[in-house]
Amino acid sequence: MRNKHVIVLGIRGVPANHGGFETFAEYLCKYLITNDWQVTVYCQEDHSGKIYESEWQGIKRIHIPVSQSGPLGTIVFDLKSVIHSLRQDGVYLTLGYNTACFNLLHRLFGKTNVINMDGIEWKRQKWGRVAKSWFWLNERFGCWFGNYLVADHPRIEDHLATRVNRDKITMIHMVRRMFRLQISPI
Repeated sequence: MRNKHVIVLGIRGVPANHGGFETFAEYLCKYLITNDWQVTVYCQEDHSGKIYESEWQGIKRIHIPVSQSGPLGTIVFDLKSVIHSLRQDGVYLTLGYNTACFNLLHRLFGKTNVINMDGIEWKRQKWGRVAKSWFWLNERFGCWFGNYLVADHPRIEDHLATRVNRDKITMIHMVRRMFRLQISPI
């Protein structure tokens, strides 16, 4: 039987300290550990230094230090995480599409990537033109580069279905079933 391993990207890490995706990841990772999954989570560290590993409640954490702050720091962290993650075998779970352009690497290396497509960020009024353009492009990259897409609301599912075949999209209440399946690249 194939080793059950999930690699979680797109969050600042576990335990949850920064919001909804981290809380979701924490609960999901704990659930998977109790069901005999190997779990790796990439964690952002706000300083310079070397990449290092730790363990928290059975979860392997890979800490990626970044010296940049704010959105640039997040972009640098996501890029470093994606590049480092290519050494891992398993199913990738990317939470959010804000840097989905980097997920092209997962596709090119034949990795299976499930992307939780969070909201329609490029429509939010709080963002300026550059940020809206970045989100708009990365939403499309996520749709193209993700093997499977997860929507957390029926309207998000409908929105994504205007970009990809609906068969590629799963509602969040089905995510547990997805991890039970032997997922193979589309």
